[in-house]
Amino acid sequence: MVKTPHFEPDTIVAQRAGQLAAEIDAQVVVMGLAQGIYVGFDDIASIIWRRLERPQTVATLCEGLAREFSGDPAVIRQDVCDLLDRLDELDLVVVSADGRSA
Repeated sequence: MVKTPHFEPDTIVAQRAGQLAAEIDAQVVVMGLAQGIYVGFDDIASIIWRRLERPQTVATLCEGLAREFSGDPAVIRQDVCDLLDRLDELDLVVVSADGRSA
């Protein structure tokens, strides 16, 4: 069963300013300052994190990933939304659901 994502296609999301991040062997490690935790990303999550340097809609993010990687767009959207939910829980992203800039 596919869960309903918290993020809509027009939700704007970006990295929260001031996070400490480093790349180690093409993978990103982020220090979540709000919660004082380290988060290590796999290859795909690292790509998504880098793309979140600039605010963009979930639709734009997913469309870019679908162009770069051959995959079912619905699966890509679900996976991206799952990651964004986790990043939001960790206070690593800024989210705007009303179309304003994140």
